[in-house]
Amino acid sequence: MSRFNDRVILATGAASGLGLAAARLFAQEGASLVLVDVNEEKLRAAQDELKRAGVRVEIVVGDVSKAQTAHDAVTLAEKSFGKLNVLFNNAAICPLNATALIETPEALFDQVIDINLKSVYLFCTAAIPLIARSGGGSVVNTASTAGLKASPRESVYGISKAAVIQLTKSIARDHAKDKIRANCICPGFLESVMTDRRADMTEEALVKRRARASELVPLGREGEYEEVARSVAFLASELESSYITGAAVVIDGGFTAI
Repeated sequence: MSRFNDRVILATGAASGLGLAAARLFAQEGASLVLVDVNEEKLRAAQDELKRAGVRVEIVVGDVSKAQTAHDAVTLAEKSFGKLNVLFNNAAICPLNATALIETPEALFDQVIDINLKSVYLFCTAAIPLIARSGGGSVVNTASTAGLKASPRESVYGISKAAVIQLTKSIARDHAKDKIRANCICPGFLESVMTDRRADMTEEALVKRRARASELVPLGREGEYEEVARSVAFLASELESSYITGAAVVIDGGFTAI
C-alpha cells in the first residue's frame, strides 16, 4: 500500500522546485493535495499535470505571508476532503539583494521574515487544529543549512531559517499530545537556486554556483529536488518516521560536516 493513501496534504511553494517535486511524490503515493503558491500560471500548470495523472488536487493562489491565504487553504482542505493530515511549509525567498545585515533595507528584511518565517507560523496556526481533529499527522518545514551555519552575505535568509528550526521544535513539544509530529529539513546546495533568486541570475552565474558546490560539498555535486523530496515524504510518513519529531534533518551532501 502506498504511504499516503487516504492522506490529505497541504503544501506551500508548490508550483516549482522542491515544492512541486514533493507534490508529485505525494501524489504518486496516493495523497490528495491542496497546493499553495503566489505564481498562478505555474500553480495551475502543476494542478493540470497532477489531475491528468488522476490526482485529487485543489489550489490556492496567494501570498503565504497573509493570514487569509492560510485560512483559505485550510478551509479548502476541510471542505474538499474533510480532513488534513500533513502540512508541508516550503514557500520561501532568498533575494540577491538581501546581503550583509547592515546592507539589507528594513523593507526587505521584513519581506524575507514574513515569507520565510511568518508564513510557517500562519499556516501552522491555521492547520494544526484541523490536523488534530483529523486524528493527528505531521508538519514538515523547509529550513536550510543556512539556519545552522552562517553563509556569507546571506544574513536575513539565515536568520529566518534558524527561526524556522526553533519554531519546528516548539511545535513538536507543544503538539505531541495532539498526535502531531513536527520536523524540518535543512537542504544545502540544490540543483537550482530558489525561484526568486534564479530569475535574477545569469546562466554564467549558475555555472559558477555549480562549480562552487563541487568544491564545497564532499559528495562533489548539488543535490536534486527529488532527493530532498524523498526525505520530506519520509518525515511525513507515519509508517516510516513515527518516532521522529523535533528533528532538523540535514540534506546537504556533507556540506556542514566540514
